[in-house]
Amino acid sequence: MLKKLLIISYFLSCTTLFAQHDEAKELMKDAECMSCHNNEDFAVKKGKVESFKKLSQTIDACRFGNDADWFDDESHDVAKYLNHKFYKFKE
Repeated sequence: MLKKLLIISYFLSCTTLFAQHDEAKELMKDAECMSCHNNEDFAVKKGKVESFKKLSQTIDACRFGNDADWFDDESHDVAKYLNHKFYKFKE
């Protein structure tokens, strides 16, 4: 019984993670983030974004500078998505 519960929990968490990533991709698409950025911009570069906190701050600065109509939790979802896809920082 415990094993089944763990398996179900795992699949539900994966589904939630993918849903958040899909929402984050849609937010980035709507805000036209990729009109200024490309995948190479998200590579870890010395002196640029070096932590999850800095990534979140950078996304917020871009969000406010470009009037992206995101809530704080949506901005955090975008940070989690970019971290998962490119950076791999400890959150």
